[in-house]
Amino acid sequence: MDTLSLFILKFFHLIGLMLGAAAGFGTMAVVRQQRRGGPAPALAALRPFFGGMGLAGILLLWATGLLLWLFRYDMVDLGPAYHAKLGVAALLLAIICVTFYAVRRALAAGEAPPAWVRAAGMTTPVLTLLAVGLASWVFL
Repeated sequence: MDTLSLFILKFFHLIGLMLGAAAGFGTMAVVRQQRRGGPAPALAALRPFFGGMGLAGILLLWATGLLLWLFRYDMVDLGPAYHAKLGVAALLLAIICVTFYAVRRALAAGEAPPAWVRAAGMTTPVLTLLAVGLASWVFL
């Protein structure tokens, strides 16, 4: 694969990382304000937007990451840290997809999201840092 194509894949991979980080930090800011007495309605309305942004970010990361692995690394076995990173990223993807659709369904029904969504959401920062740490180790 030529250099320009690899550059474009890496560029969009980093865009996916930024989307996910922005969604995570935005959600944490809204939750922090909520614990202090409730966010303004306009701020609270951003939570579904952050959820969609996080989902778009992780889907973009998966798409570009798999393409980079295919075209840049020729699908070579990159070792146990890479396998661990893929496992953590798969778990993160599953949590984000399930919580996104649970919240979306609850909002469409005019109900509050299920209680487990909050607990599942609290795992995402830890899993994200773990995935980034493992990726940093693999691609030193």
